[in-house]
Amino acid sequence: MFTPLPPRLASPSPPGPPVGGVGGLVPIRALTEQSRPALLRHLLALAREDRYLRFGHAASDRQIAGYVRGIDFGRDEVFGVFDRHLELVAVGHLALSADDPGEAEFGVSVLPRGRSRGIGTRLFERAATFARNRGLHTLRLQCLSRNEAMMRLAWRAGMLVRASDGETEATLQVPPRSLLSHFDAWMRDVIGELDFAIKRRLRRPPAARPES
Repeated sequence: MFTPLPPRLASPSPPGPPVGGVGGLVPIRALTEQSRPALLRHLLALAREDRYLRFGHAASDRQIAGYVRGIDFGRDEVFGVFDRHLELVAVGHLALSADDPGEAEFGVSVLPRGRSRGIGTRLFERAATFARNRGLHTLRLQCLSRNEAMMRLAWRAGMLVRASDGETEATLQVPPRSLLSHFDAWMRDVIGELDFAIKRRLRRPPAARPES
C-alpha cells in the first residue's frame, strides 16, 4: 500500500556540517577490492540495533564478514565517506539485480558520529547518478518501516513507498543518462579522490631532516 510520511518524520532535525565538506558538499570515494578491510571495520563498528536496521536482522560479526567477502566490486558499486583518519564513516552499496540487469538495490550505513549531516542522502544521490549513467531504469530501497532515516531518505528522493508487515520497499524510476549526469559523476569522482589524497598526505609523518 502507499504509505504517507508520518508527521514526526516530516520535519527532521536540522543537519550538522558534513564530514570534510564545504557548502554542503560531501567528498565521496568509490571503493575497490583494496577497501575490504576498511569496509569490514566500518560494518563491525555498527551497534546491534544499527546492524538490525542495516541488514534486517542483528547480523553477527561472522555474517558481516561473509557479506563483505561476497561483494562483487566488478559488478556492484560501493561508495564511502572517509574521516581524517582514513576510516569509513559511511558506506553506500548499490547492488545490481541478478534477475533484472536494469534494476539495482541501495543500502547504506552511517556511524553515529556521521549522522544528521546529510551523508546518507549524498550517498544515495551518488548511487542514483551511477545508476543513471549505467543505463539502469529502477533503483530500489528496502528497509524496516521503523527505520526513520531510510524512510526520510526515500521520501526526500521522491521514491514510491510501499509498506507491508513492518517492512518498506521504495522504488525510483531512473531518468535517462545525459552529458550533464556524466559530468556530474566525473566531478564527484575527482573531488572524492582529491579529498582522500589530501587526508592520506596529512597522515604521513614528516620526512626526517638529514643531519648536518
